Amino acid sequence: MDRILRTQLEKIRKFLYSQKCKSFLVFLFFLFVSASFWMLQTLNETLEVNVRLPLQLLNVPKTAVLTRELPEAVDVRLSDKGSVLVQYLYRKKLQPLMLDFANYDKGNVSGRVVIPHNDVIRLLQPQLIESSKVQSINPDTIDYYYTRGLPSRLPVKVKGIVKTTAQNYLSALHCYPDSVEVYAPASVMDTMKCAYTSEVVWEGLTETVTREVGLYPIKGVKYMTPKVKVKAQVDYYVEKTVEVAIVGMKFPADKVLRTFPSKAKVTFRVGAAHSERKWEDELVLMVTYDELLENSDRKYRLRLKSRPEGVSHIRISPAEVDYLIEHAATENDG
Repeated sequence: MDRILRTQLEKIRKFLYSQKCKSFLVFLFFLFVSASFWMLQTLNETLEVNVRLPLQLLNVPKTAVLTRELPEAVDVRLSDKGSVLVQYLYRKKLQPLMLDFANYDKGNVSGRVVIPHNDVIRLLQPQLIESSKVQSINPDTIDYYYTRGLPSRLPVKVKGIVKTTAQNYLSALHCYPDSVEVYAPASVMDTMKCAYTSEVVWEGLTETVTREVGLYPIKGVKYMTPKVKVKAQVDYYVEKTVEVAIVGMKFPADKVLRTFPSKAKVTFRVGAAHSERKWEDELVLMVTYDELLENSDRKYRLRLKSRPEGVSHIRISPAEVDYLIEHAATENDG
């Protein structure tokens, strides 16, 4: 074991005293010297660096509601010698910039406040080393919105596309809550009739779905309820057939209509949820006196007086009926 150890130590000693090792150590030395000169030269050059500064708005009165907050922070681009800029990155921590609401309050009920870049520079300057200069501030516009008015309650409406498959239909579309309280400057509130959801695209629905959706953001508007639940109620179609009486409309008092047959079958498609309604009482097969006078045929094509909501694919059997216009019986006729 000692022999192996001595052998390895001898190999290491020979390598350290070899010409190859000496050349490598000389290379490392000059590399270190070059890097040091480069670092010193760089630190003496004028450079630029980005510094992120948090923003805080102070002294907001209880009577004011911010409908759009200040940006959380601004990016300030500083220029100075590299040796100075290194301090901002590693040693000199810049404090958040404090903006006083009172300095920008003009007593308005509501409105928009834009913070000038000069104000940001003025607040930042005491924290900077004297030789440092501000080259730019991002974002270009630093603003917030506020209002002192009472909130308005607006109905919520779904924005976007909600579709089912061909075998189904959308029986109802609800938002919970169906209205929300909204704060906004008067100039913005006057243009709002409702609060829209963010755009949704729900296609090919085969069953009822409920999803949480955010309200569509508008600059200067604050929703007290930022999200709502949207329920798309999906139903399937069924085919139904009912027997409906044929009714004469707008006939003179001394005239009466007789049709053969006196009733017809109406077949239609309707949502399963409505299939048990008494459709024979809601559907009306109408025949008007004036139409019969203009009809040159002894048959009359039947039609519904109106189509109830949700009813489609209507078929009437028989489609045509024979008819007679008779003199109405009176007491004098007896």
